[in-house]
Amino acid sequence: MTEGDCLQKYFLDTNILLEDIEHFTTLPFIISSETLVELENIKTNRNKTEEVRVAARKAIKWLSDHHGEYEVIVYNSSVWSLLYLDHIDDTPDAKICVCAKLAAINNKDDNIVFVTHDLSCRNIAEKIFGLNVEWFENQKEEISYNGFIEQTMTDEEMAYFYEHQNENTYNLLINEYLIIKNVSGELIDSYRWTGERHEGLYKKSIKSTLFDKLKPKDIYQSLMVDSIMNNTITAVSAKAGAGKSLISLMCAMHLIETGKYDHLVILYNPTKAKGAFDQGYYAGDALQKGLQQSVGNMLATKFGDQFGVELLIQQGKLKLVSLADCRGMEIRDNEILYMTECQNTTVELIKLALSRVSSGAKVIIEGDYKTQVDSYLFEGSNNGLRRVIEAFKGHEEFGYVELQNIWRSKLAQLAELL
Repeated sequence: MTEGDCLQKYFLDTNILLEDIEHFTTLPFIISSETLVELENIKTNRNKTEEVRVAARKAIKWLSDHHGEYEVIVYNSSVWSLLYLDHIDDTPDAKICVCAKLAAINNKDDNIVFVTHDLSCRNIAEKIFGLNVEWFENQKEEISYNGFIEQTMTDEEMAYFYEHQNENTYNLLINEYLIIKNVSGELIDSYRWTGERHEGLYKKSIKSTLFDKLKPKDIYQSLMVDSIMNNTITAVSAKAGAGKSLISLMCAMHLIETGKYDHLVILYNPTKAKGAFDQGYYAGDALQKGLQQSVGNMLATKFGDQFGVELLIQQGKLKLVSLADCRGMEIRDNEILYMTECQNTTVELIKLALSRVSSGAKVIIEGDYKTQVDSYLFEGSNNGLRRVIEAFKGHEEFGYVELQNIWRSKLAQLAELL
């Protein structure tokens, strides 16, 4: 499906609007009036999951905001006799297919493509109505940008590079990293392109009373440290066990203990792991509930135990805030905002969070938008972390690194084979 395919129009089944309406927003498409009815019913149907209800509300809002950019075929029951369909039950799927058939008749059959991700609707459209059907798979294209390029150089190429460090020889974006290797594959050096020159990585020690001295385990972790220390906002993506949360916390506490910032504000979205059952009610106030969530478990692991986390909160060095409560708050100039498990945010949520940040604050966001998204709400183009990377790359305030290796344990590495 391409913008340039102007001869075709796409007739969208209801499930397409629920799965990925944005995939079709630049294409001429048609829907049935029955789809509008279905969406209205779904958004308040308690037998549907919250994810599906939210998807219905999102589709309704898009259709409302873009009135006139798509066509609606109104269902008419008299068409059954006109098309000799009296032997077929007027189910919702059949009604939608009737509208698609009317669109095909009005636009010449070959110009209408019926798009669905429902097997029953596909069979009705193809076998009964003879429609041209396209099966839709929600393709989630991966971001090719990972914050760095690895360049193998000959001795001559290295000599040229070191003599011309103000030249953007490898077409880097601002704050993108260059990892230099020799022809034997050995790591030689690494730089960040500032927009004017190649700058070496941050070399000062990262340490605090709560952690041992930070020793990056590979070049990618070194890039992450450099980005945090130099950029206003750093995004990090990686699989579990790559070190993204530990390094984030170590850098943040180092900056606080050295007087650069006063507080660490952790924003989290209390989302259950995909497939896990909800245990229900958590006792206590908002803070106690937060400490019982996965973010509390992570902090207790990194800071030693829950007592250590609570002590930091009592000392005013750490604040724990749910995204549900962040509207109206402000991340001040002396604060660091850290958003963990940021793959579990929508574009709207992360926009809300980042709009709270003052000009002198520092921001670290991390997660794994490729393999650890825990809800349908955060998938594809609606993923907050993914959208930040896509939208902010190349801006002078922003840096991004995709960590490449798992360091937690051999078993954590093996888990990726499952």
